[in-house]
Amino acid sequence: MKISNSNLYKYIYALIFLPLFVRFFTDNFGMSYAVMPLFDAYAVVLLLVVFYLSKKRNSILEFWLFVFAFSGIISIIVNGGVSFSNLFYSVRPYFRMIIAIMISALAFNIKHLEKLFKYVETLLYVNAIVMTYQFLFQGLRQDVIGGTFGNNQGVNAIQNILCVFVFCVTIEYYLKYIFSKKKLIINVVVIFYIAILAEINMVFFEAAIIGAILFLLNKSKHQYISKRKLFFISGGLCGIVIGLYLFMKFNTERLFLLSLPNILEYLGFNSGNTGVYKISRVKVFSQLGNSFFKDDLCGWLFGFGLGNCSTHSSFYNIHQNLQYTFFSSSNIFLETGLFGVFANLGVIVSTLVLSIKNRKIIYDPKQKAWMDISVAITIIILLLFFYNTTLRDTYTAFFAGMLLGIPYAIKKIQKN
Repeated sequence: MKISNSNLYKYIYALIFLPLFVRFFTDNFGMSYAVMPLFDAYAVVLLLVVFYLSKKRNSILEFWLFVFAFSGIISIIVNGGVSFSNLFYSVRPYFRMIIAIMISALAFNIKHLEKLFKYVETLLYVNAIVMTYQFLFQGLRQDVIGGTFGNNQGVNAIQNILCVFVFCVTIEYYLKYIFSKKKLIINVVVIFYIAILAEINMVFFEAAIIGAILFLLNKSKHQYISKRKLFFISGGLCGIVIGLYLFMKFNTERLFLLSLPNILEYLGFNSGNTGVYKISRVKVFSQLGNSFFKDDLCGWLFGFGLGNCSTHSSFYNIHQNLQYTFFSSSNIFLETGLFGVFANLGVIVSTLVLSIKNRKIIYDPKQKAWMDISVAITIIILLLFFYNTTLRDTYTAFFAGMLLGIPYAIKKIQKN
C-alpha cells in the first residue's frame, strides 16, 4: 500500500498500537523482546515520511528537537564519550516523546483524533472484560493484572495513560453537549473499574484534576449552572467517593493513602525514601544532585552523559537498587542533567502555554474542545514526568507524545 496524506494516520496508529499488541505476546507467550527496537526505527522513518508528505514545518517543535539533540550530545562530550551499546539503550527512550509530538503535530487532524479515541475506548472495554477473567479465574491481582497488555509489573503505566485520554475526551465532549449522560457514565465506570482491579490509585487523583480543569474551561459567562454541569459536579463527586471506597475495599494495603501525611511520605515530600521507592518524586533533582554531583556544576548541568546510566551500564550495575530507572525525571537528570530536564519539561510547558493561548481565539466547537482536552492532558503528562516512565517506555511514550501534539495539529488546521 502506497503511503499518502490520506492514509498516513493508519501508519501512525500502528506506532501506537503495535507495541501493545507485541507486549501481549511477550508477556503471555514468551515472545522475544528483540523486536522492540524496531519500533524506534519505525518512528524515525515515519517522521521522515511525515516531513516529506506534509511539506510543512513547525519552528517551535524543531527548536525543541534541536534542544533535545544538543543536550544529549553535549552531555556525552562533557563526560568524555559513551559506548555504542550504552547509547543504543538510552538514545531511543530519550527521543521517543519529541519524535511522536512532531509526527502528531504535522499529520493529525480532528477526524484522526476522534478515530483514535474510538479505538482506545474500545480497547479499554475489551481490556476490562479480559481483566475480569484474569481476576476471577487466574487469581491475578493489583499491578500485574493488565488484561490484553500482559501481566507483568509496569503494565499500569499503559492502562493509566489510556484511561486519562478516554476520561479527558469523555468529560470534555459531555460538557460540550457532544456525548450523552449515558456515554459519560459508561466510560467513567469502565475507567474506575479498571483502576480498582489494577490498583491504579493515580487514576482517581487524575480524574479529580481533569474534572476540575475541564469544568473551569467550560465555565459559562452566565451566573447559572446548567443541569448538565450540575449533574457533572454532583455525579463526579459521588463517583470519585464511591470509586475510592471500592478501591480501598479491594486494595486494603492502600488504606494508608487516606492520610495526608502518608500521601506526602509516599510522594517523597519528607525523607525521600518512601518505603516504596528510594527516590523522592518531588525532590528528585536535589536528592540525586547532592548525592552524585555535589559541587560539580558540569554534573548538575549535563549529568553523566546520555547512555552512561543505561540499564546496561556499569553505573546501573552499581546503583540499580536506587530505582532511578523507575522515573523519567531521575533517569533524564542523571544522564543529561538539568539541561536535559529543561528540554523535556520545556516542550511540555510550551505545549501547555500554546493550548491555553490558542483556545481563547478558537470558536469552532470541536477545535476548542480538543484544545481544552490538550490543556488537561498536558498537565497530567507534566505530573507523569515525575511519577513514572510513561514518557520513555515504548508502550506509552509514543502515545503520550501524540497527545502532546494535539494543539500544534489544531493550530495547523486553523492556518489552513
